[in-house]
Amino acid sequence: MTETQTDDPVPNSSRPFPHPEPRGNVATLLRSPGVKFIMIGIISVALLVPLLLVWGLTEERAQRATDVSNRIANGWGGAQAINGPYIAVPFDVQRSREVDGRTVVEQATEWALVMPETLDVTADLKTEERRLSIYTLPVYNGALTLKGRFGASMLQDLSQFPGTPQLDRAVLVLNINDITGIRSDAGVRIDGGALRPFDPGMRQISAMTVVGSDGYATPQTSAGVHRPIERALVEKGFAFEIALSLNGSRSFAVAPAGQTTTFAARANWPHPGFEGLFLPEEKTITASDFTAKWTIPYLARGIDRVVAGSALPLSGSMMNINLVEPVQFYQVVSRTLKYSIGFISLVFLAVFVVELKGGRMVHWIQYVLTGLALIVFYVLLLALAEHTGFAIAYAMAALATTILIAAYLGAATASRRNGLALGIVLLSAYGVMYLVLREDEYALLAGALISFASIATTMYATRRVDWTGRAQAN
Repeated sequence: MTETQTDDPVPNSSRPFPHPEPRGNVATLLRSPGVKFIMIGIISVALLVPLLLVWGLTEERAQRATDVSNRIANGWGGAQAINGPYIAVPFDVQRSREVDGRTVVEQATEWALVMPETLDVTADLKTEERRLSIYTLPVYNGALTLKGRFGASMLQDLSQFPGTPQLDRAVLVLNINDITGIRSDAGVRIDGGALRPFDPGMRQISAMTVVGSDGYATPQTSAGVHRPIERALVEKGFAFEIALSLNGSRSFAVAPAGQTTTFAARANWPHPGFEGLFLPEEKTITASDFTAKWTIPYLARGIDRVVAGSALPLSGSMMNINLVEPVQFYQVVSRTLKYSIGFISLVFLAVFVVELKGGRMVHWIQYVLTGLALIVFYVLLLALAEHTGFAIAYAMAALATTILIAAYLGAATASRRNGLALGIVLLSAYGVMYLVLREDEYALLAGALISFASIATTMYATRRVDWTGRAQAN
């Protein structure tokens, strides 16, 4: 009788206690919709890291565009602002101060600034775009005319200040923000007479100019021109006319220096932005140009017709015209990135719902690749916008990303219908986001409604889902 041979070399007495075979509890748990939903949330949060890198790239490109624009402006002319003209009259005054317990009286020179009774400013701006590398900057050459009159009551106005006015040293001053942009022999005609040329600088009179990013103001006495005025003219008043050709870029501003000021501007630029303390009463904007008119009465300015001091007033009360696009595409790309996490979550929800309805699992790696494809959209948008403009770049980047993701997930779920459905969802989402970006006033409302509709749709589509996956395991 032969013995039965066994393949197990370990005798029964020495075998360990047999464990039951695993029934795939961990695998089943990982396949459960609830765990999958949590994993999708973790992936969405992890994608914030590359999104922040794209945001930093956008800010770096925007700073480079600003630097290049400044280089263009330095060669042509910066943002221009006109403040004046004023008649600056020096006063000899005696001021006392305490020194070692003694009162010391000193002779000092102080200034008073007289404003014209009327001031009429007209500006005809011929604009063009200057290009350096891939960047452009709107620049202009302005034909400016300033007409007005200083009244005969100047001596009466000056009598309110202490000291002795030095009428023989009175000067007519006009502040020009960037005098390197002057492209003509600027001068003033008094009472219709011969042209009297200006000299550079404003003597001891200064204009407060904001410099740097800290917001501090520094007195600038060179940002303007001046012309000595005879005593007889100060005593009786006079009419004046100033004409000059001025180069500038980005913006043009005028201060309401007259007791009554009118300002009329026109330019062959279709995207003006009106800012400042006073907005135009009339404006006409077409596809190729614009016109605008201001009228500022004496009481609206809020200051007297003559002021003491050597700093020009009204620097913060400009009538300002910005010759730039109302929405810069770097700003729009940054705003698009603010909605990125919500947009990625919306796409992930759509894929998740398709996965639940189709019964075909989408691996978490495929979610990661889909998220990275959505992030590449922003890089494409930024790169293309620098060459084609925002609208065309947005359409191209959105279409390319939609085709890529729809084809990939259609293949992953083995369903062309799913790929087509996801493509429709993506195109719709990109279209809605574009409209939201172009309408700043309704961006928050539209975003809130889209978020509510998205979560409501997801809740409805998953209302009968077994989130634990137990029914599938059984």
